[in-house]
Amino acid sequence: MKIRLKIDTQWIQLEEKSMDRIRKSYESWESETLRKARDAKDLRGLREIFYQLGDRWEWDQATGAWLSSGEPLDAVGLILSMPGLDDGKERYVIYTVMAYSKGLTQKFDHLGDKERVIVEIDKKTGDMICWSTTGHGAMDLFPTSLNAFKDFQDVLNSCDLVAQPGDHALRLEIPKGKREFPYLIEILWEMAVGRRDFIHKEIDLLTNSDIENNLDFNFHRYTKAVIRLERAWKDLKQNLLESAKEAVVDEITPKIEKQNKQSLRIIEGLLHILWFRPPASQLKSVKKALETLSNVSHPTSVEQTLVECLGELSVALNDVLERAEYLKWKSVIDKKGYSEADVFQNLALSELAKEALAVALDDILREHTLSYIGYPERATIKKKIMRILFGTAVLPLRLLSTFWERLKLRFPFQKSTDTSETSNSDTEMHIDESTDEFSS
Repeated sequence: MKIRLKIDTQWIQLEEKSMDRIRKSYESWESETLRKARDAKDLRGLREIFYQLGDRWEWDQATGAWLSSGEPLDAVGLILSMPGLDDGKERYVIYTVMAYSKGLTQKFDHLGDKERVIVEIDKKTGDMICWSTTGHGAMDLFPTSLNAFKDFQDVLNSCDLVAQPGDHALRLEIPKGKREFPYLIEILWEMAVGRRDFIHKEIDLLTNSDIENNLDFNFHRYTKAVIRLERAWKDLKQNLLESAKEAVVDEITPKIEKQNKQSLRIIEGLLHILWFRPPASQLKSVKKALETLSNVSHPTSVEQTLVECLGELSVALNDVLERAEYLKWKSVIDKKGYSEADVFQNLALSELAKEALAVALDDILREHTLSYIGYPERATIKKKIMRILFGTAVLPLRLLSTFWERLKLRFPFQKSTDTSETSNSDTEMHIDESTDEFSS
């Protein structure tokens, strides 16, 4: 399907200027990398080159190639689905993957941009809310109601995504007729945008159904397993506290109580990893916890429950990591088979955009934590402080910026001229030059 994307023309213009310079840097990096690979004397030397490239070299290569031959700020969208933190709620994360050179950095580094909007739906009541990215990955402090829309599909059809690549921001813009009272924030955002010009374009969007059914990338199963483990841990911990008060009556031995506490402590440490480390860095810890609890000689009911949850999590995580790696491999080794997959049949994507999309899924698993992807409530204290700072500062700063731009248009500043030392003709010439310089 398609979704409308609005991009401030200032970013388009900046990107057009920086693309040539960044493209040259990318081409230089590409040729130097190929030279090193050709000069490698053995496999050990080739492996050393890959280590020097870093973990993100495939993302840099894919988006760099996309940038080198695509349109400025070319983009494609994808949706990841996951359960909400409460029963009966579902979340949908709308990612935009953009070929953005980050020209302000003055160097070739991490081509491409990935920002998201989170939509949560209460399946019981039908209530819908969303969080937009205000800047540099930080989400809105307060969600925006989407109850004026029939369903999630209506949201996608009716709303625009507004991208601010330089600010790493992505906002869901709600049409005026669909806004719910009070809509002060929407009015302030309109004022903050001011009279800027936008490029309107329709971009292809892979839905969560496309990704799960056609690409077999089941992110929902993995996130569901994480939440299931956390709920089990909380319930078992609470039951353990209550049973400890009745230890004499229930004849719970100190040994069993200590064993259960140790097992729950292992899961507590694992949950920290699951929320605050990227999925690609989690598998080793999950397998270690599963092995530890599975090898207990006399497992308690607590440990049996945890092992069941860990087993499902291990399979789901391993599956999503392997699938992302496979899609990335297939997009390079079997380009024809990958590009002709059913999921791309009705999408007008270039071959480079398709390749970038596959690498983006893998890069999300390598770079973004689960709390970052779809659960801002689970962020660390540092991230929550950052969210508060951006949530309270970004909108006022943009309002001030817009006010200053309007002030300059209304009261243009002109260069002063020293009439006492120049003739009338010289004065006229200076005024003309000053006016020409300002208007340019």
